[in-house]
Amino acid sequence: MTLASLFNTSQNILTNIAPDMPPELWALTAFVLGLLALMAAIDAFTAIIPDTLVMLGLISVTGLLGIYDSWDSAAHHLQIAIVAGVLIWGVNAAWYRCFRTDAFGMGDAKWTMLVVACLGVMPALLAWGLGAILATIFIGTMRLFRRPIARVTFAPFLFIGLCLGLYWMSSPVLD
Repeated sequence: MTLASLFNTSQNILTNIAPDMPPELWALTAFVLGLLALMAAIDAFTAIIPDTLVMLGLISVTGLLGIYDSWDSAAHHLQIAIVAGVLIWGVNAAWYRCFRTDAFGMGDAKWTMLVVACLGVMPALLAWGLGAILATIFIGTMRLFRRPIARVTFAPFLFIGLCLGLYWMSSPVLD
């Protein structure tokens, strides 16, 4: 496989996993995936998802979509991302009212907003579903081997779930 064919294959994959994005913005999809991976790594070690990285991603997606597609499309993507973040915040607020503890951190909501803005709702739903399964397996394994865990950060599991979900969605079996 030559370098050119590897580049073309990567470009096709990045275009296919973000079908609502203009094909010219395949590099933006790669940039956002890199940001999401970086935020997941930071969350794994610090339990914090930096707001500056989330804002950098949202501004990049909104700005480039506005320039390459239309400002209506950019506003629509941002609107859906904000709705996703507010829904997650609402679920957490309801949970907090019932149990006086957070269900998850708001960094996960911000992380999800970036996923929805660039990749869409379905990848975000798959990230949450698969991420929850993976986190449950991790917690169960730690308990099985009697390893104490003080806190489990969710963004790394979200990112792995996102990657698995994107792979599953782009699988030729689904066509």
